[in-house]
Amino acid sequence: MHKRVFAPLAIVMLIMAACGQPTQSTGESEAPSDGASEPASASPGSSGEASPAASQSQEIDDLLFGSAYVAEEGTAGGTVVIADWQAAEQLNPYYSSGFKNTQVFASTMLGLYSVSNDGKWVPDFAQTVPTIADGGVVLDEEAETAECPALEHIDYSLYPEELTPGFTVNLDIKPDLTWSDGEPLDLNDLLYTMNWILDPEQTGLVAGTTGWDIIDSFEVADDGLSATVHFCRGYAGFYALLASPLLPEHYMSEIPVAEASETSYPVGPTTVEAPVSGPFQYDSVAPDQINLVRNESYNSCVGDGCTPHPAYLDSIVYRFYADKDAMIAGFLAGEIDVATDLLQGDFAAMEAAPEGFEATIDTAWEYEHFDFNQLGETPGKGHPALADPAVRAAVAQAIDKTALYEAVYPGTPLPDAEPCSPVAPGLYYRSEEGLTCIEYDPEAASAALEASGWVDEDGDGIREQDGETLSFLHCHTGAPFRQDAGDVLAQQFLAVGIELINTAEPTIFDGWNDVDPDQTCNLSRGTYDTTEFAWVQTLDIFGSFYYSYHSSQIPTEENDGNGSNYSRLNSPDMDEALNTLFGTTDPGEVYALAAELQQIHTELQPEVVLYYRSGVRGLNSSLSNFARNPGTSSDMWNVADWYLAEG
Repeated sequence: MHKRVFAPLAIVMLIMAACGQPTQSTGESEAPSDGASEPASASPGSSGEASPAASQSQEIDDLLFGSAYVAEEGTAGGTVVIADWQAAEQLNPYYSSGFKNTQVFASTMLGLYSVSNDGKWVPDFAQTVPTIADGGVVLDEEAETAECPALEHIDYSLYPEELTPGFTVNLDIKPDLTWSDGEPLDLNDLLYTMNWILDPEQTGLVAGTTGWDIIDSFEVADDGLSATVHFCRGYAGFYALLASPLLPEHYMSEIPVAEASETSYPVGPTTVEAPVSGPFQYDSVAPDQINLVRNESYNSCVGDGCTPHPAYLDSIVYRFYADKDAMIAGFLAGEIDVATDLLQGDFAAMEAAPEGFEATIDTAWEYEHFDFNQLGETPGKGHPALADPAVRAAVAQAIDKTALYEAVYPGTPLPDAEPCSPVAPGLYYRSEEGLTCIEYDPEAASAALEASGWVDEDGDGIREQDGETLSFLHCHTGAPFRQDAGDVLAQQFLAVGIELINTAEPTIFDGWNDVDPDQTCNLSRGTYDTTEFAWVQTLDIFGSFYYSYHSSQIPTEENDGNGSNYSRLNSPDMDEALNTLFGTTDPGEVYALAAELQQIHTELQPEVVLYYRSGVRGLNSSLSNFARNPGTSSDMWNVADWYLAEG
């Protein structure tokens, strides 16, 4: 085995040798994840029944692994047009977790694992998904403080003080993989990706360096097909971390890290020359359309026990429309094979699909929410009032969610689930236990604001305190349904003495590196008071909570804009619960923590859950193997399997 150990010195040597550089999730850069405890075996002479611990471990494994997805063998040929009404603006998966970008990544930049349409971890480039039960994940017996890295540019004081035992993950990758330019693709590229993320020159990573910076050993075999990765402490998000898209070392090492967000995979013609790993590669790239062609070097597949094959389709066109109405009109005219980014309120319009096309509506792991910027600086950059939990609770009481939904989606039935938990229906870790679900009560809201010192001193209908007006800069993308929602909220808030300035700003989701520090209405920069958008959630509990609510994930100048805690929540209670989650590797134990996190969220109200979303899609009825994905992996998670059936 060729040993390549990660340590501060190793990183410096790598950087000096080659200036290099790339959610959620995301993860799912986009999708972070967790691990499980080994079942106890029956002792000789016992009844042979599994112990309670083993049964619980098996139950969790059944929730996380073993997808039922099996693709039909397809026929080669044809082009599919995929449409969105928001345009991609970043093609490097480490600098954006926006849905408009992630669905393009899913066709071009892959990792070891993905999440299937039925919500399971499945192999992508990997041959297997390692688990504790099969010995692929091995927990240390005790914590080893001396082995943890100590990179000078990373503030480890933000991590939990209590060390939990580390663990080892045994990785594998399919043989004979290559990048689109023919260069070998193996686990050395994942090792490079880790070092690139940890480079001191790095800025604007949507998920920061979390997880990568506690790996103290990454040993890759001489053939590059297996590796042993050791985490120096427990970490709940290791599946999603190791599922991150691989970056090509031979290409990225030629780009200065500090310039990577602008020059590695920009939305522009130079990206055509950039190597990719997915089933499709860039043929032309422009702000209003991205053309992909089959990557003839691709020799993989997604799913358990699948057979590697090139993409069936010849090409894919990502077409970006000026607005939703224009995209719907394009679908109804037969110009689009897959219309994305549509909600329950759009279904009625899409039902008029022409012959050979259809509209579908399915549960999504998504919820729309109203957020408070708790930075507490000045109006427009986190109104000082919003740092007060009592004010946030009062604002929540002023929202009539039913009236808002009916105004935004007239004639559309209300979702069945009460909008309270920050976990969408359909996710295995959703809980309704012990939640603080704030009811609409404008009289109580007015009384709470009065008690907090916010009173209408001059009789103009808007409350003041110490010369500060209770007026919020409310920001959103400008999508019609959010513009309408902002108008409804403005009227509801006016009834309790709050002014809401309803503002559309297309750059609201642009990354830290992509906007000026004073750009109005930018989530990363924190230049707003309130906002409305949606979370598309992941299978991974850690990824759904830590990056959005831990204080270490607040983007700042000091941390180079890393993180996606856009509400600037800074709560000791939430941090303590998330620190416990951070150090918990066993997925059964991680699952047990999910209910408490939801309880704390509803108590603190960093955001108000407005309603749960359903995903509407417009489809060419001839498109086979399309398997709607409810989470951040996007519908393109299995795009290599898509084909156009005859007739």
